[in-house]
Amino acid sequence: MSRVGKLFGKLFSGQQSAGEKTVPLRAYGKLPMYAEYRRLEVSPGAATAYSQWMDAGRLAWVQASAQRKEKGAMVSSRILLQLPGVKEVVVASIWDSRDNVGRVFPFSFFVVSTLDALGRDILQRWTSATFIFDQFDRAYGELSVLRGGGDFYRHCRGRTVLLRPDDVDERQRALLDQASKIDAQAWFTALDLPSVTPTDWFSALVRRAARWKRQPADIAQLAIGCPLADGISFDAQAMLWLSWIEPLAKQAKKTPWLVAPGGTNGSGCSAYLILRDLIPDDFQLLTSQARDYSFVENLAVLPSNVPDQAASVVPPQGSLLSWLAGSAAAAKA
Repeated sequence: MSRVGKLFGKLFSGQQSAGEKTVPLRAYGKLPMYAEYRRLEVSPGAATAYSQWMDAGRLAWVQASAQRKEKGAMVSSRILLQLPGVKEVVVASIWDSRDNVGRVFPFSFFVVSTLDALGRDILQRWTSATFIFDQFDRAYGELSVLRGGGDFYRHCRGRTVLLRPDDVDERQRALLDQASKIDAQAWFTALDLPSVTPTDWFSALVRRAARWKRQPADIAQLAIGCPLADGISFDAQAMLWLSWIEPLAKQAKKTPWLVAPGGTNGSGCSAYLILRDLIPDDFQLLTSQARDYSFVENLAVLPSNVPDQAASVVPPQGSLLSWLAGSAAAAKA
């Protein structure tokens, strides 16, 4: 095995302790050094459903982009999702890539898993997912050695990914601790929302939560874009929003799927929490045109249909997580 292959092996396989669960490393997408798609462990079931969604979604996005003046690009993204009609979930990292003639295509490392293998609830599952994303990032970084020519399958086939770390509870506590220390005022200021006051924004969030409580039949169709402040851990902010939506998801007996930025994608980012079924057009959430996507309710934008006599709330001070758990928790009575 080559030196690179040995390094991949050290990253993904071999060193397992009792009780650890590994699954095959999978890949799908285009890389500039190859003319054809790279398909690694794209077996029937969730893996094939994911690749088909990627294909259908990219086609829908390209067709929609042709009608715009601005050309879009893929954005580094992290996904935890369950496809319609499939029991397993997919944990994936996606990067902007190109084919060998320069056309935009995604490339993705991913795994397929049961929900229980990732954790007991959505917070622990997201914690495990962040651990998996780190393994994907290391693998993607090593692909640079193939740009001068090399066999992708020789280096990647047979590798495995550890689904859940031994210290998952400690990692979850650490992420929640980071989330709990996010100051509400500083966070809102970092969002840099033009012409939106804290009073208007936090009042709108409370009214949205109240609307969802009044319309329980619509909860299962929710798709929400949750703003992320630049300069604060995206993983911790995702934890914050997942903590907020978890009671609502339980009420609807749904597991939210999540699209979050990968790495540092700059200002104006959102995490997307979705309870409805995945559709091909949702692929746009992985692109630079995500903010223009109309099939999600963007919390960064104030709703237009606000009653004239709508009550305002005092903007929170201190921990944003504590405020969300109290004043704005969507499923609280």
